Amino acid sequence: MDAYLLGLGSNLGDREYYIDQAIDAIRSKCGEVTAIAPLLETAPWGGTADLSFLNTAIICETSLQPLAMLDQLLAIESDLGRIRSERWGNRTLDCDIILWRRAPGDYPCFKDARLSIPHPEAKHRSFVLEPCAAIAGDWIHPEAGLSLKELWVNLAKSSQQSP
Repeated sequence: MDAYLLGLGSNLGDREYYIDQAIDAIRSKCGEVTAIAPLLETAPWGGTADLSFLNTAIICETSLQPLAMLDQLLAIESDLGRIRSERWGNRTLDCDIILWRRAPGDYPCFKDARLSIPHPEAKHRSFVLEPCAAIAGDWIHPEAGLSLKELWVNLAKSSQQSP
């Protein structure tokens, strides 16, 4: 069975409620949720987002292939009030596929007009890497060739050295 490492975030309304509802929906529509990272409060990032986020990561084991998984996640976002009016704006829910594991040690890339795995920006975003490393620190980023824990430590070090 395949496993997906998913990043979840919310910065509108009852953020914890939306994340909890998303996890429940993923369980019922996608597969077994085998790990959930602690919630992390983060500053708004990118675009027009101006409210703090709650972020987490989960691992979901499923028989769904990448595009079918994406379609389920988009439907869950929509069901929970996500309106895509502007890129990187405020949102009730964001569900992103970060990595995909076909088998232990097998982390394939997937490229399509609608989806790229690994998530193209994940390795540069601490609000993604921190919760992902908490539950899947030994997963290997197939393009970077480093574990998520290594990527997180490297990113944390580089941000401490920035002026």
